[in-house]
Amino acid sequence: MLAKEYEQSIWKYALASVAVTVSSLGFGRMSYGIIMPFMKENLQMSYKQAGMLATTISIGYLLMVIFVGLLVSRYGAKKLVIFGTALVSFGLFMLSLVTSYGLTIAAMLLLGIGTAFTYTPLITILVGWFPRKRGMLIGFLVSGMGLGTLISSSLIPFFTTWFGEFGWRYLWFFYGVLSVVSIMIAVSILRDPPIPLVKKEQQKRTFWTRVYLNKRVLRVAFIYGLVGFAYLVPQSFLFSYILEVGLTKYQAGQIMAICGVMSIVSGPLWGTVSDRIGRKTALLSTLGIGSVSLVLPVLFPVYLGLVASQFLWGMTIVGMLSLCQALSTEQVHPTYAPVALGYVTFFFAAGQLLGPGIGGWIIDHFEQIPLALLMCSILLGVAFVLSFRIKEHAVDLDVTELESKPVLSTFSMDKPSAE
Repeated sequence: MLAKEYEQSIWKYALASVAVTVSSLGFGRMSYGIIMPFMKENLQMSYKQAGMLATTISIGYLLMVIFVGLLVSRYGAKKLVIFGTALVSFGLFMLSLVTSYGLTIAAMLLLGIGTAFTYTPLITILVGWFPRKRGMLIGFLVSGMGLGTLISSSLIPFFTTWFGEFGWRYLWFFYGVLSVVSIMIAVSILRDPPIPLVKKEQQKRTFWTRVYLNKRVLRVAFIYGLVGFAYLVPQSFLFSYILEVGLTKYQAGQIMAICGVMSIVSGPLWGTVSDRIGRKTALLSTLGIGSVSLVLPVLFPVYLGLVASQFLWGMTIVGMLSLCQALSTEQVHPTYAPVALGYVTFFFAAGQLLGPGIGGWIIDHFEQIPLALLMCSILLGVAFVLSFRIKEHAVDLDVTELESKPVLSTFSMDKPSAE
């Protein structure tokens, strides 16, 4: 009976986590690249201004994400998830009403801050309750980005057809409503996990020595930063590139939807694979394929080439994110896992901060979107080379006692269910 409760709880938590991630990362971050061409035209923005909006989300994320891990230990992960998703909902509603570039910047900043308060605590909850399934569950969590991309790609043609030039406003409002629903789901299902104790001899070692100066954590952080720099540029500008090469907005929506579909599948797929063959091998595979996928639109700017590119990109980008996140939580004692995750995510957010802005500048200066895609491909290649130095099973030996105990034993403390 206990095993059955355990399996049911896994899927309940996966459902709630995906719902929240669709709202925060899917709608709050990934949807912007798809809606951007219509906002750009209606608000009369340049590519540089459009890129700065994506960068603003990253600024909000960057300002808060490094502190979130510390806040989790003080206030609990669930409260932060609810608070963050509420901020995202407010930002989405605000975007449906903006009339100036300044207000749009403010709304984007709220989205970034809200996402920071949401995502790291969610991973803390999942890893805390289900440490041996962290790869698969983090994969499900990140798949919410792909689901959000799929929904946006599917809805934007209809909203712009039904409501004309203001269709993007109604779409942001619709996202806000769905985000409120995700808050209700999170409130009813999520519970804070029990926190493992740190041994007395370990308590003398501070966050600086256990996390911030940990070479294993820093290696993962730098790789994650390169991925962060690369991954938002295609999402921000590829839709526009597809339109520039002569395809219709419906074809562009179909191509971006392929990426969304594959992103939904790839998170749990690569997470499960990494639980079996190791995170390093899985990460090398995703980085290699992802780097190649960004060259394809440059070499083959036709329908089939763009389809192949988005198929491969969607199949790997979510894997890169989930694997880096899972790796970060394995480098330290479970008590420090949210701090380590927040720390490496700071590097990721810094990469996101630079990526869209520099990508937009390159496009405006050289009038070539393909140059921005090639830049991202090269950065993923660098991350691929650096990943060879990642050690398998690098978690501290004095932490393995927690993993050696049955995970089901934690249910006696506080069952992770909606009951």
